[in-house]
Amino acid sequence: MEDLSLFSITLVLFLIMDPLGNIAPFREMLKKIEPQKQKQVILREMLIALFAILVFNFLGEVIFEYLQVTGTTVQISSGIILFLGALKILFSSRDNPRSNLPQEEPFIIPLAIPLVAGPSLLATVMLYAEMQTSIPLMLGGIFIAWGLASTILLFSNRLHALLGNSGLIACEKLMGMVLILLAIQRFLEGVENFIKTLPPA
Repeated sequence: MEDLSLFSITLVLFLIMDPLGNIAPFREMLKKIEPQKQKQVILREMLIALFAILVFNFLGEVIFEYLQVTGTTVQISSGIILFLGALKILFSSRDNPRSNLPQEEPFIIPLAIPLVAGPSLLATVMLYAEMQTSIPLMLGGIFIAWGLASTILLFSNRLHALLGNSGLIACEKLMGMVLILLAIQRFLEGVENFIKTLPPA
């Protein structure tokens, strides 16, 4: 199985973090906080999310090595996980954390976890950590995606003023569609590799 590229790791993780989709809930929860402190809270929550991502990155390697899961299984699983994550972006559900935001100042929940470092992202990080043999490359993808998402959320007020609610929703749906394409491609690659391992008829 081929290693993932830095671009593909960064792109997928960035899309699952869905910073554009998280602008609205971040602004809603931070609206009663002073603008200067808002940036401090956002940076704190993003650092907590980064810590969770890094933990699952190294945890995934240990778990899959212990279970002796094949590369093909990991590849197919990553496609399914990405597809489910994309569906959540495209079609919001009633149990979405964005629909049940607490009123007090956030701490870890729900901004860091699960809005940024949610189940789909953490599962993808675990799977990608197993697929990618280069630890520096995997960590590079994580930090670049996290840095881009953090920058968008730190400037969320300006982006909201520039794009408006409709513009942000359109961008979020577009990101979801791109993620679905990547998910299907990853799944089909896994199926193709599985077929190659079958004994000839």
